[in-house]
Formats: sequence, C-alpha cells, structure tokens
Amino acid sequence: MKKKNLVCVSALCALMSFSFVSCDDDNEPSLNIPNVSVTNVSFTDENPEALKVSGTLNWTAPSSVDNVTKYVIYGSSDGTAKDMKIAEVEVGTHSYAITDVVNIGYLLVIAANAEGESSVYASVRVIDFVKDSSFMALYFLNSGNMGNNNSSLYMYDIEKDEVVPDYFLAQNGRGLGDTAQDMIVYGDKMYIAVYGESTIEVTDLKAKSIKQVKTEGQPRYMVSEGGKVYISYYNGYVARLDTASLEVEAKVKVGRNPEQLAVSSNKLFVSNSGGMDYSTEVGYDKTVSVVDLSTFTEIKKLDVVLNPTRIQADEQGNVYVVSMGNYADIPNTVQKINTETYEVTSLTNCPNATEMAYEDGKLFLFYAQWGMSSPAFLTFDTKSQSAGTSFITDGTSIQSPYSISAVGGNVYVAESDYKNNGDIYCFGGDGKLFKKLEAGLNPMKVVLAQKDNT
Repeated sequence: MKKKNLVCVSALCALMSFSFVSCDDDNEPSLNIPNVSVTNVSFTDENPEALKVSGTLNWTAPSSVDNVTKYVIYGSSDGTAKDMKIAEVEVGTHSYAITDVVNIGYLLVIAANAEGESSVYASVRVIDFVKDSSFMALYFLNSGNMGNNNSSLYMYDIEKDEVVPDYFLAQNGRGLGDTAQDMIVYGDKMYIAVYGESTIEVTDLKAKSIKQVKTEGQPRYMVSEGGKVYISYYNGYVARLDTASLEVEAKVKVGRNPEQLAVSSNKLFVSNSGGMDYSTEVGYDKTVSVVDLSTFTEIKKLDVVLNPTRIQADEQGNVYVVSMGNYADIPNTVQKINTETYEVTSLTNCPNATEMAYEDGKLFLFYAQWGMSSPAFLTFDTKSQSAGTSFITDGTSIQSPYSISAVGGNVYVAESDYKNNGDIYCFGGDGKLFKKLEAGLNPMKVVLAQKDNT
C-alpha cells in the first residue's frame, strides 16, 4: 500500500513539473507584427525588352530589426497594391535580383515575420528601359514661392511645339514639393535639387522618378563630373552623390551657405555666400572653397568680393565668380580665378552682373539689381577676355529677368514678377528672339534632355 501511494505521489509530482514547464513556455514573449520600413529603395531596369524588367533591387534595413525576420517583395501597379508576390528573403539581405518580371509599375519591399507584414513599407517606381527610344525636350524648373509647396516642372515638346505644364506631376502623380532650386542633366538621368524638402529628385529623361535621395542639408546647386554629382548644402557642406548607386557617399565642410559650384583642373570651386548671416555681426562670407576631387578635401579658401553666389568654369583653366556685394556701398562684381595659381582678379572690362550662364567660350550675363530702371545684358568672351555688347540683338525688351540658361547653342532668359507665372525668352545664336514660352512661377533653370536612337 505504501508502495502504491509512492507511485501516485511520483506521478503527481511529474505532472506538476510538466504543467509548470508548460506555463513557463506560454509566458515567453512572442514576436509582434513589425511596424518599421526599409529605406533607400532603388532599382534600374536593365532589360531592353519592352514591358519586361530585370535588375538588382536594393534597400537599406530599418534602424531596428528586432521583430523582423524577413522581407517580402511585391510587384505593384500603383505603389500600394500587392499585385504580385515576387520573393521572400531573410533579414540581413539588402538586395534581390529581379529577373524577367512582366508589366509592373512599382516594386514594394515590406518588413515581415511569421505573424504578418508591416503596414508601412517602401516602394520604387519601375522605369521600363526600352533601348531604341529617342527623346528631346526642354524642361523649365520653376521654384514657386518658398513655403507654398508649389514647385513645378514644365516640359516644352520641341517636335509638337507645345508646352506641357506640371509635367512632373503628370508623370509621377505628385509634385516636386517646396522650393526647387536647381536642375542638371547628366547621362541618362536628371537631378533636381528641392531645397525645402531636403531632397534630390532623380528622374529619367522623361521626368519619371527613379529615386528621391534625402539629404542631410538643404540642397542648393549641383555640378557633375566623373560619374558623380556634387551638391552644395546650405548648412556649409558639399556632398558627393554616386550616379550608379544613387547614394550620397561623402561630404566635405566648406564655407557658410554655399551656393553654385564649378569644376576645373580636377578641383571643385564653391562660392560661399554667408547669405543667412546678412543681418548679423558675422555678415556675409567672402570666400571660394577649393576642394580636391581626388581626396575630396578642402585644400584652400580664396578671398573674393563679399557675398559670392554665381560661378562658372571655362575650358582655359579659369573660373568666373559673381559676388553680390552688400546691396549698398559694395557693388556686384565679376571676378576671375586662375585655377593653377589661385590668383583672383576683378574684370574691370566686364560690368556688374547678377546672373550668369556659360556655353562654348562665352559668358552670358545680366545685371538687374533691385531699384534699377532697366536691366543690362552682355556677353564676355573667355578666350579673348573681351567684353561684348548685349547678346540680345533684335531689341527684345525684358523688364524683370529672373534667371538665365545657355544650352544647345541658345540662350534662355526667364522673366518673373514673383506673383504670376513667368515666361521664357528663347534667343538663337544670332541674338534674335525665336520663341517666347510660358513657364511656371519663378523659373530657375532651363535644361535640354536628349536621348538619341542607339
């Protein structure tokens, strides 16, 4: 009898022990559905066959992957719908090879685990690469008014002879944002600096977004060289963007509130305006930073006239700088920098200027200081170092010039009253007006995008 009781007690203890362990397991924390998103999603289609895409999809992991065990990749028609599941990859993976996926508009990358998928995720628009396409258009980048979120991109279709307003909006279903500042064409892409959004918008030549590159500073101006795009940040830095990865890979400290940049002799010349300090004891900056492109370090600061903003390089090893002065006793001044000796000289034979563009050995300038009765237009031959007369030869009157661009053998002068849509005056090589086109509010830049049949 005693033995039987002992067996029962042993069995009861075993059962209690088993139950205790089971409760312990039930109290272990389980995974929650992730609520994080990957960033920096990028994809370039490399498949020449229409409507079929192939290439490498890249992304950056969320800052925390505690609840993430995998990423799920979908094809989407609109950037939100999960139309086609393409793959699942383990956490720790940052890329995936897309092969011959048919007829998708977007790719989605979603953090997930066994419990489910995150409700927040990142997408990238898929631009179908068609090898035999050709294209030519003029684009007008319009800054809009600061704080009003009304920047825009207009397109002038050269073949159809028509302006398409809000072209970026039509191509992407969204606007550029607040205060677009600069735009360049480099290779088969366009780059738009949107100051108020701290973003570089990268598009194809038809203005379809490839990637929005978030920047650590507010971007002002850009210049391209050697597979890189260099961007001035208004917080005192210049960033280097790799055009293959579309990632900002480095930055260098320069002067205060840098504006335009120019490349010459494997060096980057940066105009430091100090414009945000105009009302302080510090005042405007008066330097041009010289950055060695091989080491991407600042090697020198050159003294120039107060408040330098505009800068252009010629093919003879010279860089030209427009300093705005203090809008009082220190006037606007055009200067030349020898990029080998770093000698800075004021161009006494070139009158004051406000804006400047360069193409094929000529500077095209205008002077339109506040309060002037009428603006002045002129050219400067960088080969002969001689100042010429106005590049406008037919008497065309432009009362409120806002910006100037020189591209494709033509000169484009934008006019703005800061309240209404502006106009683009198009002058040929002979200085005669051949077209006047409507632009948006405060047109900043005219660029030519061209892709030939290959």
